Amino acid sequence: MSGALDKEQREKLILLSETYPELASPKTPECLGILQRARVTKFRQKTELLAAYSECRHFILLLKGTIRIYQIAEDGREVTLYRVKPGEICAMSLNSLVNNKPCNASAKCDTDIEALIVSNADFFRAMQISETFRYLVLRSLTSNVNELANRFYNIAFQRLDVRVAYFLSQLCEGSQSDYICVTHKELAQELGTTREVISRILKQFERQHCITLARGRIIVNNKSMFHWFNKY
Repeated sequence: MSGALDKEQREKLILLSETYPELASPKTPECLGILQRARVTKFRQKTELLAAYSECRHFILLLKGTIRIYQIAEDGREVTLYRVKPGEICAMSLNSLVNNKPCNASAKCDTDIEALIVSNADFFRAMQISETFRYLVLRSLTSNVNELANRFYNIAFQRLDVRVAYFLSQLCEGSQSDYICVTHKELAQELGTTREVISRILKQFERQHCITLARGRIIVNNKSMFHWFNKY
């Protein structure tokens, strides 16, 4: 069967199987046909993929990059619900797709992304005929629910300065330098608060000589501060 595929189709299926191992070996010609029909699409950073209260019309398998799922309050504040990374599926868009109703969150590209776009009809057909596809959806769905529960706990019970320190520690781990490229506005959007509150907390950290504030970035003077906050 693989010999009948052209170079582009083979490359698409190889990338898909590396990102979603469950789909590495389609069990039937029909499953293979569904994956062949899916189209690879690229989107630039900050592209809005889905606006709140709009319907999801396609199923996305993310191959490269990161998608941010967030909500906007009436006063304009944003809060990040979770992020979708390669090998994962967005629970919010899945709910919209399965129940044929608007999604109550927005989705935006955190980075440039590459994704495989599956039509609604092919998605529902894959759910019917493929046990491995159903397992993939279930695995990712439970992971999303767990992440949402953890974020709700942090918002409801953790002090905001602890949440800021924890998020900075995550950014710091992914950085190859002693500074983090992030603005006060971006931190506020991430954590569901205002820029003024974030600025006040960061000034507190600066007075404690943990960080130094600069335009568009935060210089980390004491990474052990993050470990201290992460205990709480």
